[in-house]
This record gives sequence, structure tokens and C-alpha cells, in this order.
Amino acid sequence: MTTPDSDAHVAEFLAACTTASLATVDEEGHAHACNVWYAADARQRIFFVSNPATAHGQHIARDPLVAMTIYAHVAEPSQIHGLQLRGRCEMLVSEADRAEAMGIYAARYPAIAANEVFQRRIEAERFYRVTPAWWRWIDNRRGFGFKVEKQLPG
Repeated sequence: MTTPDSDAHVAEFLAACTTASLATVDEEGHAHACNVWYAADARQRIFFVSNPATAHGQHIARDPLVAMTIYAHVAEPSQIHGLQLRGRCEMLVSEADRAEAMGIYAARYPAIAANEVFQRRIEAERFYRVTPAWWRWIDNRRGFGFKVEKQLPG
């Protein structure tokens, strides 16, 4: 079930937040979670920078299916709102994909993107892109337990 405003709420929320919890699974089936700083595009794809040698980088190389949560930091249960999603994550290797990711990241974080230290760091790291296949928007501000789910193309 989706509501006419759910896509707008999700897009606005993705633009307002900066940190996502990324969940992957290791080769033995154990869950692993880490936080990543992200930027989202108009198609609600999530971009982040990381090192392929990290645990999550190795997990993604083996199994690209991931889950993420992005949520507002609030003090009252009635204010809880956020996004849960599942999708496919890939390390971006082509120059075109990396340039697109850098453009999205630079638009979201212009001060960081202009920083020479950050630029050198990105050259040593890699951009990743999560393409959601499903998301659930939770918003207790609209009533306890309010949620909207959406299957996405692809």
C-alpha cells in the first residue's frame, strides 16, 4: 500500500538525513551492520563511500543483497519516523558511474566535496550504490504504527 504523498515524504527524508545503517551477511550467514554517510538521488538510490577491504565491502562483493535503515533521532516514541529498505548494492567501477556518484555526493555535501583531503580519500576508497527493491516508510507522527510499503522497479 502506498499513499500519494509517501514518495514525497521519503524523498524529503532522504535529503534531510545523512547516516544510514547498512546490513550485510557474511559467508557463514552472520548478520553485520555498520553506519555509512550517504547521499541519495532522485530515484532514491543511496550512494556511500567505503573501502572494499572492510567487512561489509567483502560481504557485498560476495552477496550484493543488503538492507538499510535511515531514521530520525528523536526522544519520543510518537515522533519515530524513518525508512527501512532492501536492495542490491554494488561497488561502482566505471568512470561514468563514479563521476555520477561524485556529482550526487558533491551536491549533497559541497563543503566536503571541495575538501582536498576528502578528494584524496575518495580516490583511495570506492563509491557504492544501493538500488532499493522495496522500502517501508514508518511514521508514528501520523499515528502509532503507521507505515507505507512500496515495491520498486528493477
